[in-house]
Amino acid sequence: MDYDRGGRQKEIYSESDVISVCCPFCNINKYRQIYQERGTLAIVKCLGCGLLYVNPRLKEPEKIYWGEADKYFKEARLIFEGKSRHHRDQNYIQDLKLIYKYKPSGNFLDVGTNMGFFLRNAKGWSWNLYGVEPSSSLSEIARKYFSLNVKTAFLQDAGFKNSFFDVVTMTDVFEHLSEPGEVLEEVKRILKPDGILFIKVPNGLFNLFKYYCAKTTNRLKNYDIFDSYEHVVHYSQKTLKLMLDKFGFKVIRVCIGRPIQVPVWHNYVGHYYQYPTPWMLDCKRQFARITLYLLSLIEYRIRLNRVGYLAPNIVVIAKKSS
Repeated sequence: MDYDRGGRQKEIYSESDVISVCCPFCNINKYRQIYQERGTLAIVKCLGCGLLYVNPRLKEPEKIYWGEADKYFKEARLIFEGKSRHHRDQNYIQDLKLIYKYKPSGNFLDVGTNMGFFLRNAKGWSWNLYGVEPSSSLSEIARKYFSLNVKTAFLQDAGFKNSFFDVVTMTDVFEHLSEPGEVLEEVKRILKPDGILFIKVPNGLFNLFKYYCAKTTNRLKNYDIFDSYEHVVHYSQKTLKLMLDKFGFKVIRVCIGRPIQVPVWHNYVGHYYQYPTPWMLDCKRQFARITLYLLSLIEYRIRLNRVGYLAPNIVVIAKKSS
């Protein structure tokens, strides 16, 4: 069953939808193309620094989330009414417990708050919660249904005070940023000297692993591996650390988060967020995700605490280096 998505994503993008860009890290325009999906979106590897990014990419990738508020509400109505859990709640609680170990109190800013699903899990803890979200429809929902203090703006335009925040989080957000350096510079300005930056991103090496597996088994056709319409940069632990180092942050912790058990029940009932997937409908993929996650923890140790090809994501905590 098809469902009416709240966003503006399309299955196929034409030449008029995209723009060619230089590497978001080293700004050179020499690369090797790895894969192409959704028509014109290409995943490339920078020949200068090794960063994986999308080129050409959408002209304004953030605007795929600038859809209509009522459609977003219908997509997740039972969650807003407190009748259902979000499929990522377990992951969000794990993230918050890790943040709490480093900063159990203070001013807490979530960048890219979306509808507030992550930030709402931080209510009742000991932080003063703030959010910033450029989509007017998504930020409206976060304020209306979760009573969250969310500004409608890009971070660079939000006008937060210098050295105001103890915690800044970007949970499944940093890979969406077409200008990550500008955002990191603003985070550095608003973060206290002893504050922490929490980032969780999909693991670019894991996407490469999936790509090579699909290529080997002849399953590449119409296989959306990199989510290139929204994920414009694909970080490894190495390239994420390089990006943070460049803009004045020192990584103090790297780990792997639990895999997200993406629901498939919406294929039957027409709503993505509202209904958890019955185990029997998706047992093979759920078992595969758990197995790969456990293997990724072993791989992490074998590689001397470096995230490898089997990890679903990369979790980083950083502080300002100067």
